Formats: sequence, structure tokens, C-alpha cells
Amino acid sequence: MELYAHVPSRPINHTLYEEVHFSSFESPDLSRASPLVTLGFLAASGALLSRIITNWKTPRCLARKLDILIAVKVLLGCVYVATTFVILAFSPNVKSEWMLPAAGIVAAFTFVAASISEHYHSIAPSTLTTLYAVLAAAFYGYTARELYAPRLTLPLHRSGNFVAALALLAHILAESTSKRRLLLPTDPPPAYESTLSFLVKPFFPHILPLLAVGSKRRIKLPELRDIPLDIRAAPATAALLAALATGDKTDARYLISSTFHAFGPQFMSPVLPRLLILAGTFAQVTLVEQMILYVSDQTLPAARGPVLIALFVVVYVSLALANYVYAEQVNKFTVLAGSALTGAIYAKTLRLTSTAARAAGQGAATTLMAVDVEKATAGVETFHELWAAVATIAAACAMLWVKAGYVMFAPLLFIVALIAATSTVGSFVGPAQMALLAATDRRIKLLASVLAQLLPIKLSAYEPALTRTLTALRAAETRAQRRFLYLIAFASTLSNIGASASFLVTLAAYVVLRAHGWGALPPLDVSRIFTLFTIVNILSGPLNMIGQTLPQLFASYASLARIQGFLQLPEKAEPLVVAAAESEVLVDVSLDGANPAEGQVALRGCTFAWDETPESRVLHGVTLALAPRALHMVVGAVASGKSSLLMSLLGETRLVEGDFAVLAHKIALASQTPFIFPGTLRANILLDSPFDAEFYERVIDACGLRQDIDALPHRDLGKLGDRGTTLSGGQRQRVAIARAVYSRADLVLLDDVFSALDGETEAHVFAALFGPDGMLRGKTTVLVTHGVHHLPDADKVIVMDAGTITHFGTFEEVRDSGATFALASVAGAAGAGGHGGAATANAGEAVVVDEEKEEEEAWNAEQASRRGAYTFYAKCTGFARTGGLFALVTGWSGIGLFAPAYLSMLATADGHLGLWVAGYGAIVFANLSGMALTLASFAYTLGTFASPNIHAAELAGVMGSPISWITKNPVGTILNRFSQDIQVADREFPFALLNYLANVLTTLGTFVFITLATPALAFALPPLAVLGFYGLRYYLITSKQLRRLELGSKSPLYTLFGTTISGLITVRAYRAQKYFQAQNALFINEMQGALHHRLASQLFLRVFMLWFQTILACSVAVITVLLRDTTSAAFLGIALSRLVMLGMALTHLLTAYASVENGSIAIDRIEEYANLPAEEPVVKPEEIMAADLSAWPSTGRLAFSDFSMRYRADLPPALKDLSFELEGGLKIGICGRTGSGKSSTVLSLFRGIDQHLVSGSILIDGVDISTVPLKTLRRSMSIVTQDPFLWHGSVRDNLDIAEERTDEEVWEALKLVEMHDAVSALDDKLDHLVVDEESFSKGQRQLLCLARALLRNKKIIVLDESTSSMDHITDEKIRHVVDSKMKGFTIIAIAHRISTIVNYDKILVLESGSIAEFDDPKTLLSKPESRFARLAATQGIYHPDLVPKGAAVKELSDGTVMVVTDDLVDL
Repeated sequence: MELYAHVPSRPINHTLYEEVHFSSFESPDLSRASPLVTLGFLAASGALLSRIITNWKTPRCLARKLDILIAVKVLLGCVYVATTFVILAFSPNVKSEWMLPAAGIVAAFTFVAASISEHYHSIAPSTLTTLYAVLAAAFYGYTARELYAPRLTLPLHRSGNFVAALALLAHILAESTSKRRLLLPTDPPPAYESTLSFLVKPFFPHILPLLAVGSKRRIKLPELRDIPLDIRAAPATAALLAALATGDKTDARYLISSTFHAFGPQFMSPVLPRLLILAGTFAQVTLVEQMILYVSDQTLPAARGPVLIALFVVVYVSLALANYVYAEQVNKFTVLAGSALTGAIYAKTLRLTSTAARAAGQGAATTLMAVDVEKATAGVETFHELWAAVATIAAACAMLWVKAGYVMFAPLLFIVALIAATSTVGSFVGPAQMALLAATDRRIKLLASVLAQLLPIKLSAYEPALTRTLTALRAAETRAQRRFLYLIAFASTLSNIGASASFLVTLAAYVVLRAHGWGALPPLDVSRIFTLFTIVNILSGPLNMIGQTLPQLFASYASLARIQGFLQLPEKAEPLVVAAAESEVLVDVSLDGANPAEGQVALRGCTFAWDETPESRVLHGVTLALAPRALHMVVGAVASGKSSLLMSLLGETRLVEGDFAVLAHKIALASQTPFIFPGTLRANILLDSPFDAEFYERVIDACGLRQDIDALPHRDLGKLGDRGTTLSGGQRQRVAIARAVYSRADLVLLDDVFSALDGETEAHVFAALFGPDGMLRGKTTVLVTHGVHHLPDADKVIVMDAGTITHFGTFEEVRDSGATFALASVAGAAGAGGHGGAATANAGEAVVVDEEKEEEEAWNAEQASRRGAYTFYAKCTGFARTGGLFALVTGWSGIGLFAPAYLSMLATADGHLGLWVAGYGAIVFANLSGMALTLASFAYTLGTFASPNIHAAELAGVMGSPISWITKNPVGTILNRFSQDIQVADREFPFALLNYLANVLTTLGTFVFITLATPALAFALPPLAVLGFYGLRYYLITSKQLRRLELGSKSPLYTLFGTTISGLITVRAYRAQKYFQAQNALFINEMQGALHHRLASQLFLRVFMLWFQTILACSVAVITVLLRDTTSAAFLGIALSRLVMLGMALTHLLTAYASVENGSIAIDRIEEYANLPAEEPVVKPEEIMAADLSAWPSTGRLAFSDFSMRYRADLPPALKDLSFELEGGLKIGICGRTGSGKSSTVLSLFRGIDQHLVSGSILIDGVDISTVPLKTLRRSMSIVTQDPFLWHGSVRDNLDIAEERTDEEVWEALKLVEMHDAVSALDDKLDHLVVDEESFSKGQRQLLCLARALLRNKKIIVLDESTSSMDHITDEKIRHVVDSKMKGFTIIAIAHRISTIVNYDKILVLESGSIAEFDDPKTLLSKPESRFARLAATQGIYHPDLVPKGAAVKELSDGTVMVVTDDLVDL
């Protein structure tokens, strides 16, 4: 029956719902349908048979035994098959019409067989057999409907139809029963929701328990791990990587095509349910038309009323089910694509070249994961909604043609022009989005490097300068954001023109055509106006969608392009480092007969570079053959190529020319900067090796970690924090050494690993590793070192200079060849300091983070009112501006609500239709003007005030936070607040707030019109409102938790990513990529588990609102039919036309509210950081004003008086009653074993400890530092830390952060520290971008830090292990700079190299936090029993009168002597 085939001018066919009876299969109507039904049965049989064949090839998921469920299915199936035979046997015209019953028998047999096959081969109830049962039951039930007419004498085959329908309905119930308890055990087990029927899922048995739990207590992340197996990280990533591997990397759509190739069926799965939604939506138009006719035309039979009610129920229930299936499939693909893209980004990171990894940095990676992946996956729903919007527009235009003839062309042409304009605007959105993301990326890169080194930055008082730089970057970002928002506002205004303006155009065209008699159009009565209004109202959603989704789709495409760009970065060439099992291929490497064996390295004439540019070459013409199972030591000046040699052996550089092979079962690396990843200390040592308790204990003892582990709160099972922040520098280095030893590798590479150890510890570790019974004896080992006293213990010595190997051989051979060594002492300990020595606590001061307690505090905070977050946001925006925006939204929405009321008056107007239409046009114009003004004001206010102020408040809070807070918060967690949460504050939260305010007013108007149309429904609205309120409250409590867990679950992922980037070379050296990919997959699954359940809870809200709409719509239908005579057709038209979109409006309203509440969590988290306790919460009354300290300190005189401190109130003192004085302009060296308190002394000098934890006083030039403003105090001194800290910026920015020096002064400082040539060789010279830590060698970075200290020109300079990474020649140069260029300065040096401080004026020896000795070095050296003399003796330094008999010596510059071996005297 063609509902819209009549000519528009004809009256409506009122026989539409007249009852038709089919008394037999020979009925004319059924006869016409019989071939189609027959084909349907045969097609179903084919599909069921195909599923049986597929299942035959797959393993069973249930044991092959009879269970109660399969028994019931078989029984019902037998009943169904029997009834089909009855129908065939007793049909009166079986000879002429046998095909349909026969096809039914074939389908019944295949259905039963498929049901049995699916029972044993599918973990979930079969969707295919359930769908068949639903459709077949509908068919048999329809043909048996005469059972309800007792006046008829029914044939037996009609009863068979009824029994078949009942059997199929019972089979649906049986098929929908979960088989979870019957499944064979698997690891991991399938998710609970994967075992549910698609008919059961819309009632959310898998989500309601979680919502119930969340409403009563805190949900924990492990409770959210139960997600479908096919959307987890490992399978999703593997599928995408396989597609990427076969794709064309040069294709501009490389990533899109590869993703579609990997997940095509999943991507297309939402299409069918979306089409069903589309069909149901337009069925609503017919229902609106027929219900208005039923009320306005009293001649229509009353029997039509119940039919209309039944149709309302069928249509709205079907819409609810179709919406669930559609949203579920979209959500599933969103999680799947997110897992795959995040996993692919991480997998790509593990393959990047070192140069590409440094260029990307942690900031870029965080942006990709935090922003781009989320935007890219959001494009999935955007795409489906876009094509559905286009289809809806086309269907609506077709319906307009049926209803209004040529009038259809008016809105159609308008819509085409509108889409063209929207597309034009949308084409600008993509570039604007790219510019915004690029600006965000620049801010995050600098912020990531600053946060990673925040402690030494705070000690140097660089926060204000770096805050200005970050604020400038944020300003550039918000400018890009403002431009982006203006485009979005313009596009949104254009799209919102569609709904009201299209109907205006339709009305105007209708009036004009009818006035001229074109098209024989009937008069505009109530039914026709509101039918047209409903059709155009349906258009409003798609038109809005086009305006909003096109920019979003371009933004998603831009994010995909950024991800694709990352995936196309150059990768490290794998064949350079191969396993020993492949030695057959690389036996001959053209090294004059060299035969690489296990753990052997062979190079011939090799030149290596970081990239393809000639200036990036780091090694030249290297020929080298390492002796198997031998210890090789590499020496040379800073930047001579020592570390580059190790990187080249690992294949991290590019081989320009020559032959190269490394053969080993396993390679171990301990680099200059120890690689510590988030996890326990034990996990860091084991990495991917199995735990061997006995061997592990030997390694712990050999590396001197026993005492450190015993001092840790949770021993070796305590989490180390981001990059090992709870350990000192020496402890981190020994953990890295322990990892190398425990790995049992054939080739061990150690890059200056003893530079962070004190003399006694180094002696112990060296003997335990390389002594006669050393654990690395028999391993091919390459040790880069600055201490040449170990050279006689080497089997081979490699001397390097300017990227070449100048000498290679045994120590005697190298010595006899005339090589000169850089004389150096034993590398000693860095004391207890961590990040820059004073930047971290030692083992005894380790920060213990109680994650469970923090989670509980976060839960309690969530239960509190969020008014504080809203107040904070309004404060950042400006209260007056916030009020103004609210007034604009109210005015704009109010005008929109008046429009349908005006239409009711227009529909009942007797004349002057043209004037009425013009009045409606004025309302439309006012509405759109209000919208444009509101959105433009919104974009301006957000980009100019709210976003900059929110970021500034959070940045100020973090920059001003105490050091104790920084040490216990991982960088990834802090960075997440500045990336993910700021993104929510910039875009998600304000847009959700705007949508919520607009939807509140619109929805209230809808309820008012419904009440006016059906006043009796007013009594039902309060209970429905209460039901909606509690349903929303039930959802929101858990939703906020899920949002918090989702945000929190991203921090470990970002932390792991940043750690991997910084330690990428170490990860690849151990070939631990699979181990870290597994860690990454675990974090992804936790993140996606939270996301999956959050989306599922949102879907619960959406479907809950659709059931709410269904109840309301059916209630309106029932009341309208019952009160037909008293219902106003005009108000009913308004109510029904708005009811069509009520479900979606309610969903948008509550989703917007939920988004506002969830977004408020991010705002609350930002406010938490903005309100962090400051290091100086109040100004003390006795505090000296900074103006009085302009010339302070003038001499640099230093005095400690009974000074004690501890790191926490429950810990023992780290310093005990320190008292000593140092005159200004003198140099003092502080030494002692690890944990003696050296770095604690420096930290106290900079007031890095909460003042309630200290006692006594520290005076500088007679001024108590506790009375000096903190920033003034720290600006008055300079510090060069053990770990050099450079941030993401130019060389100039790193050296002269305050921009107080000229270029000439900067170059002069570089000359003083021997870095002039290295920087001048760079293309951009002082403008060269320092990319994270690897732009220069560690020694060069330390020299740059020293240059920065020289440029600061402060009276007191602290050198905290500042020469630990330098060779002795460079060390001598630094000492020369200190002696000659820093005369008159007070120098405080923590040193493990006694030779560095032996010529100082005073020596302070600390032991267990107390002063063991304090005197000039010569006096202390003259006392052999002194602690300093014993410590110096471990490094071969003696007073001239106490030199051991027969020892060869070298005289040092201060008159003391260093004992060396006879072989080294002349070198």
C-alpha cells in the first residue's frame, strides 16, 4: 500500500487503516506477497545454511553434550517443523500454492539445524536465528489472526500457523538465554556482555549492576576490565599493524584505507540499524498526520484509534531497539579504533629512529594520544550521522513532494545552497584545527620538558621566566582556538538556519504557488501545516548535523593526518643488530678473515650519521673487531664519539658506508641517563627476564643495592615513580647496572655508569663485576669511562677523538703506541641527590604514594558539590561575562520557543496568510540573529578570557607548588592535567554547558505544548519526571566515576609513553619491545575499559530516554483517542510534531548535563592544581622585603647554625645539628658516602624543604634565609646539578632565560666552557632547538648548564656533581674556569671526584647527616685516619708526605699528589 502515491491536491485516503482479512493463502493480497515471502524463506535458508557451514570449520565453545537449554530449543524446533508439515498437508490449495509452505518447511529444518550449530559454536545467543524467529513468528502470527474472530470456522492449517508462531516466540525466549555458565573455560574469558542476546542488551543487564555499585561505593579500575575480547588492545593493534604493513605508505589516505581494510565490517555494522532509525523517524510523520486527522475529522471511524495506538507502540519500541543497536555498534568501533590507533602509535614509537624519536618527544606523543586519537575516533559516529543526515534530507524532500508538489523545490534549493555554504566553511575548519593542534603541540612539548625537570628549575627560580614563555605559547594557542571557534560558530549558525528558514521558505512557496493556482494545492489546514512542520522539523536534526559534523569530520581527518604523519616517520633499520641464530648469514663481514661469533662485533671502514645530512655524521672510518668475552674500555674527551660508538653498535645511527655486524643472543645497555620505567624496583631489574631468586640476590649484592633496598618502605616491590623519582642518581644508575647484569646478555654496553657512584661503592661494584670472579667476566663488555685508573684491568682499550678511533689494543699496546690518556680519578658517588642531586629524595627519604588513599580521596571529592568547579570556571570567565552569555542563551531560546506557538495561530488564521508568513519570517530572523550573536560572543569569551585564565591559574599553582608535592606526582599525571583536562575545559565543557542551557529551555517548551494539547497528561508528567530524575541521578553518580577513571587511566599510558621515548635506545638494546608493548596493551585495556563502560552508561541514558519518549508518546496517543472530542487539533499538532524529536532532545539534554557534570570533574581537577599550597603561603612579619636585598649577597658569607632537617615528620632527621661557617669568596667541597646528607644540605640552602621540618638557621651575609622571600633567595644563587637540565627551546633560551644578556656575552660564556665550537657548528647556532635530553651529549649538556651559571653571575654558585659526566681533561678545564673566572664567588661543590675539590679552601665531610670533618683539605689529608683522607685514598690521592712506598705519582695543581700505576706515569 503506497502511503504517499496520491496527488498532493487529493484528499487523504481514509481507507489506510481499514481492516483487511486474509482467509487463506489464496487471498489476493497474500497471493501477491506469496512469491516475496517464498523468496524470503529460501534466502533465510541459504543464510542459515551458510552459518552452519562456517560453524563447522570453527572450534566449539560448549562441550558436546546435552543440556537443558539445547533440549528446549530442539523440542520447540520439532514443534515448529511439525506445524509446517501440517500447514502444507491441510492447505486447501496445496496443489497450486505449494511453494510457500514447502519453502517454510525447508526454512524450518535449516533453522533448527542452525540453532543447534549456533548453540555449540557461538558464545552469545545467535542473532541470525533470533532475527529469523522474530520475522517468521510475525508472518505466522499475521496469517493466524482470524483466531481472534470466533465467528469464523477455522481450518486446521490456520491453527498450525498459530502454533508455529507460539513455538517461535518460545524459541526466541530460549535463544535469548545466556549460555555463559555452559561455556568451555578460556583465558581470558569472554566479557559478560558478549554472551548476551541483542534483544536482552537494550535492557542493560551488563550495565545496571555497575550503575548500582557506583551509586553506593567507589568503583575501582580493575572492575572495568571486562570488555569484549575483539576490542582489546592486542588483537586490535595486531589487525591494524598488519593492514598498515601491506598499505601504500605514500598514499595520502594511507591510514584511513588501512584502518578500513582492518576493520571494514565493524565500520559498516551501524549502517543497517541507522537505516531502521531513518525509516522509523519518517513513520512518525505519518503517525502525526493520521492522529491529527483522527482528531480534526470526526467522520473517521472510532475503530481507527486502537490501530493508531498499536502503531505508536510498534514504531516507538522499534526506534528504541534500533537506536540501541546503532549506538552499540558505533561505540564498539570507537573503542576498537582507539585501541588500535593507540597501540599502533606506541608500536611505531618503538621502531622510530633515534633522531625521529627525539624530534617527536613526549609532548607530541601525549598530544597524539590525548587529543588526536580521541578526535579521530569521534569521527566514526560523525561519518555515520553525516550520511544518515543526507539520506534524511533526501527522504524528507521526497515526502514534501508527495505532500506539497513543486513546493518541495524551494526548501530543496535552499538546503543545497546551505550545504554548499556549510561545506565552504567546513573546508576552513580543517586547517584551523591543524593550526590549533600544532599550537597545542608546541605548548605541550615545552611543558613536558619543563615538568620533567621542574625541581632544578624551581631551585634556579626559573619559574617566572618559563611561565612567561608558556603563557606566550598558550596565548598563541588560544588565538588559534578563537579562530577555530569563530568558524564553528559560523558553521553552527548556518546549519541552524535550516530548520526554521527551510520551513519559512516552504510556507512562502506554498502561499505563492497556491495564490497563483500552480500545482492545485489545497488550503493550509492544521493537519497540513503541522505535517509539513514535522517533516521540516525532522530536517532540523540533519541540517544541524551537517553544519556541526562537517567541521568535526574535517577535524577528525586532520587528526588522522597527524597520526598518519607520525606513522610515516623514518624507522630504525633492523638488520644492523641480529640474533646469533642468524650468524650463518653474517659470518664474513669482510674484516680480513674475522669470523663473528657469539657476542662479537665487527666493523670495517664504517661511517655513521644520525640522519641523511652530512653534518649529522658522528663517526668516521671506524674499523673495529671486539674480542669475544673480553672487557673493552673506551676513553676520550667529551663529544669524542664514545656514546655515539655505543649507539652505532646498537644500530641507532645510520650506516653511511662500510661493513657492520653485531651478533649476540642478547644485548644489555646501561646508559649515562639511567632508564627507569614506571613499576617496581624488581621489575626494573628483571625487565622481561624470568625471576631467578638466587641469581637475583647475587646481582643485588654485586651492585651494592642491598642496603638501599632494605631502606625502601616496600623494599624492591615498591613502585619507583616516574623515571625513578624516589631514588637518588647513584641508586638509579646501580639499578640500570643490575638490569644489565641480570639479563645474562652476551654483549654488555656500559656508558659511563660509574660516574654517579662514590669511590667505595664503585670499587665494590667494579670488583664484583670485573674481578677474577666478576659476574661480567666471560661477557663481551664495552665500558665507556672517564676514569683511566681502570685501564690496566681492560682486555682491550679504545681511544677516541673527534669521532674516530685513534688507538685500539691491549693497554700495553695502546700505551706503547704513544697514546695519551686523560688522567682521571675513580668516579665516585653522587651522594643522596637525585634529580640534580638536590632534586630528589634518597632511599631513606623516598616518597611513599598511597594510591588507594588517593583514589578514596578522589571518590569523596566527587561526592561533594561541584559548585566550586562551576564557580571557578565562572571566575576565570568573569562573572559579568558569564551572566551576559546566560542572558543571550535565554533570549535566543525564548524566541525559538515562540515560533511553534505562532504557527498554531497561523494555522487557525482566517485570512492575510501572507502577513502571517511574514511575521513568522521576522521571528526566524530574530532567532537566527540571537543565535549568531550568542555563538560569536561565546567564541570570543572562551578564547579571550576563560581558556587563558584557566591555564594560567593551573600553571601558577603547579609552578608555585612545594617540592614535596612535585616529588610524589609523576610527570605523566601532571601533564595529563595540562593536556586532557585543559582540552575538556577549552572545548568539551563549555560546549556541553551551552547545549545544556539551550536544551533545558527547549525541552520545557515541549512539555508545555504537550500539556496544552492533552491536559490529562499533566497528571502523568510528575511521576514521569520523578522517574527521569532518579534514572538520571542513578546514572550520573556512576558516570562521574567512570569519567574520572577514564581520565586517570590515561596518566599511566602517557607516563609509559614518555618513559619509552626517553629510554627508547635502552628498550631496543634489550630487545624488550614485546615486553613494553604488553605493558602498553595493559594500560590501553584499562583506559578503554573505562571508556567502554562510560559509553555504555551513556547508551543506557540514551535508551532510557527513548523508553521515556515511548511511554510519553503512547500516553499521548491513548489520551488523544480516549478524549478525541475535547482535544485541540492545533495544540496536538504542536505537541506531536515536537514529540517526534523529543527522545533525541531529551537524550541531548541529559547527555549535555552528564557532559557538564563529567566535564566539571576536569574543571575540579584543574582547580585542585590551581589551589595547590604554595611554598610561601604567607609572608612572615619578619620577612625582609625584596627591595632591601637588591645588593644581597655582597660577599657570599655562609653560616649553618645548629641546623637540622627531615623530609617528613615521621622520618628520622636527614641532617643533624650542622654548624659551620664559610667566609665569602671561598670554595667549599662537600663529600661523603651515599646517603650522608650532601644533597640534603644543598636542598636546605635553597629552602627546598617545608620550614616546619627544619630547625636552626642558615645565614648568608648575616641574613637568615628563612626571612628572605623564596624567589629572591633562589635568584641570588646559581646551581649546576648532577643531571643537566635543558628544556624544549633554543640554545639561547636555555642559557639566557631571562633575556638579560647580549649574544656576545652568551658566546663568551660558551667559549669559557669549551662549547663555542660545538654550538657554532650548528646550522641555527644559538637558535638551534634543544630537543629533550639528546640534542647534545651528557657532558656537553653539563657544559651548557655551567655556561648558564656563568651568565647568571651570582655571588654563590653550587656545583652538585657537575663534572661527573666529564673526562678529566674537561674536568680540568672546568676547574680552571672556576679558579680563574669565578674568583670572589662563593663556590659550594658536591663532588665524588676528590681531585675536583682537593684544591678548595674548605672540605666538609658528612656522615649520616652529621658533620664528620670540616677543615682545609691539606690538613685533612695530612691525617691518615681522617674520613677525608681515607675517602681520597680510594681515589689514589694523598698528602705528599703520606704516599705509599714505591708508588708512582702525579702532582696535582694544589701540591697534593695522585698515585697511579707505573704504566700511567708518563701518559
